Amino acid sequence: MNLAGAKYRITYEAFSKFSGSLGKVDSIEMLGEITNRHLKYLFNFRAFRILLLDKDSISGYTFSKGKIYAHNNSENILDYEKELLEKHTPFSEPVKPDSLPEYLSELDLQNGVLWGWYISYPDYRICVSLLSDDNVKFNHTDSDIMHMLVDSITSKYRQICLSEELKCKNETLQDAIAQIELKNREIEAINSNQQNVINNRTEELLNKNKKLLDLSRLNSHNLREPLTRILGLIEVADHLDNSELKETMLPEIKISALELDTIFRKVVQQSEEEAKITINKDGGYE
Repeated sequence: MNLAGAKYRITYEAFSKFSGSLGKVDSIEMLGEITNRHLKYLFNFRAFRILLLDKDSISGYTFSKGKIYAHNNSENILDYEKELLEKHTPFSEPVKPDSLPEYLSELDLQNGVLWGWYISYPDYRICVSLLSDDNVKFNHTDSDIMHMLVDSITSKYRQICLSEELKCKNETLQDAIAQIELKNREIEAINSNQQNVINNRTEELLNKNKKLLDLSRLNSHNLREPLTRILGLIEVADHLDNSELKETMLPEIKISALELDTIFRKVVQQSEEEAKITINKDGGYE
């Protein structure tokens, strides 16, 4: 096996290990850590940078000397990346003094070269850039493995974002379900209370009706007795002379009339007392 063949075999073995490690990644932070751990075995670079942009967010990393710098806002977009996003044209050019961020100024580059690529995915736009120099040279032939790396990072990044979005929606759904259950319990309590009120009112009404019926029967019986006597005495009165009527009949009629009056008074009193009880229980009338 020649040297080039051995290099590719080693590189693709390293990439296989990287791909296997990605399976355990479940956060954006961990994605950066795993990439940083395996990146140096895939191709040569002094600094490697990837920026992922969608319509709502910006995320990315810069890897240099085993360090990771995370990026998550528009201020992190560099000038050459803005040009990449606009023109989509890959480039390879000498490093300009002001083209690098401050945290990379510590690199002691020997004839530094800045590489840049624009890659478009259905959900993301990707800016990839790489620094190399005479001491650590990036080879054009490593572009394929670099693109495979970007594909893997982007795919995992999208998976993590979708998982977090799903988790957020599930939490929101669970909160909504909890709120619905709470409202259902409140409605059940209200319905139960209303049913109790209806039952109590119905029982009160039945009791009132029973009392009124008992009162009606009692009063009907008590009133009928003196009234019947009075009616009977009046019928007999037609057959009596004035003396008998005055001495015998009128006193009896008077007694029955007074008894009837007493019964009427009791009926009125009982009715008034029952009405007062109802008014006080219901809180009065408007």
